[in-house]
Amino acid sequence: MPISNWISISPKWKHLALACSTLFLLMLSGLAAQAAPPVRIAVVTGNGSGVEQDIVDRISSQLSNMPDVALSTVNPDWYVVCNINESIDQMSGSIRYNGSVLVKTNSGQVIHTAAVQKYNQDFSVSGTPQLNKRLVDNAARDVINAASTRVIGPIQQAVMIEMETRDRIIQSQSLGDEDKYQEAISLLRPITPDTPHFKDVRALIDQFEMEQDALERMQAAQAKAQKGSLGEAINIASGVNAKSKRYKASRAKIAGWRAMLTKKKAK
Repeated sequence: MPISNWISISPKWKHLALACSTLFLLMLSGLAAQAAPPVRIAVVTGNGSGVEQDIVDRISSQLSNMPDVALSTVNPDWYVVCNINESIDQMSGSIRYNGSVLVKTNSGQVIHTAAVQKYNQDFSVSGTPQLNKRLVDNAARDVINAASTRVIGPIQQAVMIEMETRDRIIQSQSLGDEDKYQEAISLLRPITPDTPHFKDVRALIDQFEMEQDALERMQAAQAKAQKGSLGEAINIASGVNAKSKRYKASRAKIAGWRAMLTKKKAK
């Protein structure tokens, strides 16, 4: 989902971003002042049949009225895959339609599934005449209507959760850049496993907690150094995680304090 006006992800998050989905990566690079982009959805046929195209058109029409959805087959966030399998037995005069709609992310995570089955019997058929066309058409129409109706509500709910998640991620990233880690974590904790980004959000929380620890260590170490307790300052700063944005600064401080300590002992 290329968003040309979003800034590049900050270096301090690169190691985390490599493990995230493309969508999550782009979210982290957004500015808090910007609104989260709409969910890009591609509604496609599973087998390419004409009947399936009817349900694709119906679902697309309903989704097009949703403000937080952009229908697109180019780099979609989600796919809505429509399958309708037809089974016609001319001898028994029976028609069976099995319809299913699968909503999944571009990485393959299933968001929702809906399935419908319709069975009609033409008891007036004898021998080998063709099935009643109206009977066949009604069965197909019933499946199309039922499947499209069942899936719209869950998609709307999933989009609402997705947009709230995107907003929270963008806001938390901005807070993290300002070293407001507790506020950032508070924004992310309510995010539930209902979102495809749950694991990535948990990883981001871990990142913020690590940075909070590094910040507190550097503050405490600096306070010790100002009181002349250089050894304690060095011990505290040595605990800064190597993945923290403060790691290089902590090593520079430690080197300086060690030099001061050596000089002090030499006297």
